[in-house]
Amino acid sequence: MDLRRFAQTQKAKTSSPSRMSTSPIAHVSLPSTPIRGAAMQATQHTRLVYPISPVTSPSLSASTAFDWEAARSSRPPPYSSPAARRVRNVRQSDVGTGSPGPATPGGHRRGRIVRKKGLIERITALPAAIAFELSLFPYNVPLPASRTLAWLIGGFLHFLSVCVCISRIRSLRDSDLGWEDMYREEEGKSWFDWAFYTTLLSLVTSFTHALYFFTRTRLYQLAMAAGNVPSPHAKLVPRPQSPRASSNDEDETAHASHIGPLLLSMLRNLWHGLVVSARFLLNLEPPKDRQTSFTLNGTEKIQELEVWIPSELGRELFAIYSPVHALLWTGVTTANWMLMGIIMVVTTMQIRVTTRSYEQLIKDRAIIAAEVLHEYDVKFVIPHVNPIRKDAAVMTHESEVVNAWGK
Repeated sequence: MDLRRFAQTQKAKTSSPSRMSTSPIAHVSLPSTPIRGAAMQATQHTRLVYPISPVTSPSLSASTAFDWEAARSSRPPPYSSPAARRVRNVRQSDVGTGSPGPATPGGHRRGRIVRKKGLIERITALPAAIAFELSLFPYNVPLPASRTLAWLIGGFLHFLSVCVCISRIRSLRDSDLGWEDMYREEEGKSWFDWAFYTTLLSLVTSFTHALYFFTRTRLYQLAMAAGNVPSPHAKLVPRPQSPRASSNDEDETAHASHIGPLLLSMLRNLWHGLVVSARFLLNLEPPKDRQTSFTLNGTEKIQELEVWIPSELGRELFAIYSPVHALLWTGVTTANWMLMGIIMVVTTMQIRVTTRSYEQLIKDRAIIAAEVLHEYDVKFVIPHVNPIRKDAAVMTHESEVVNAWGK
């Protein structure tokens, strides 16, 4: 009834005046709700008026040729669209982005209003900005790529070594060339020799970087390992009771306390590496602490694996300027500078080729392992997890169908 009443109302509104004057019920107002006790008037069956469907209506681009130039240059369409109308009807905000909006009485569109900070406000906010930038240091420094930075640092160290060699050679007379070791023993030296301190700085830098490069590790706890892990870098540690995330203050305290014994940790790791290498070469058994049980003094033990994680910057810098290069620069003279240069170049190429080859070997092994797991999944896991089953009650041949209504 509601739908019929709505259709009759729309029919009365859309009818022409001439037709409404001839209609017998044109001047009769239809009540919205029936009145009790009133006589029901005869209703005339009217047909429903359906509006034009958007599906059957012609499209906006039906009479417009395809604009290839607009498609190539991503220009807006030449006809109006719902998206364009929505953009045009967006209200212009007084404060915020300059979105398109209605024009002002002068005819110009109103731009966005931006409040600028005053001089006193900017001065008072300067310490907070400086403190924020210092808190992000050195991660906010725009450094180049790791390989480029390694070449810059290594080239600078080689340049310092060349300057030291040139200064040492120019301090000798031409008649003393070839005998500089003997003559320099009798010469008096100044209390400050910049060449000596520069050489010492290069040696300390190269050795410190090598120690940091080989002692940069990450710890992994093997909580589900059943037996001893066949690795010299594994050890038994107490199982943590409840893992919890440390706060920022605890992280800063741990970082500050780690800086102090850094050198001692490097030396300890170096000694541990020498001992492990000797045990491996001599085919000795692992130490006794590795053979203890997983429960000691009532405390459950788990294995902890220390994995070496070299950085790309460390690898490149170690190949360009290693401790071997620093030691070779100390022995460069006028008689063997060409031989020393060839040895340095060969050493750099050898380290780089070895590093690149081993990196590619690790990638190839990862590819092979992934392919092995993929073949195992395809040939064994998937067929057993998702077997192909047949429903005997449904899968029947056409010849087995019985026509019960046939003769």
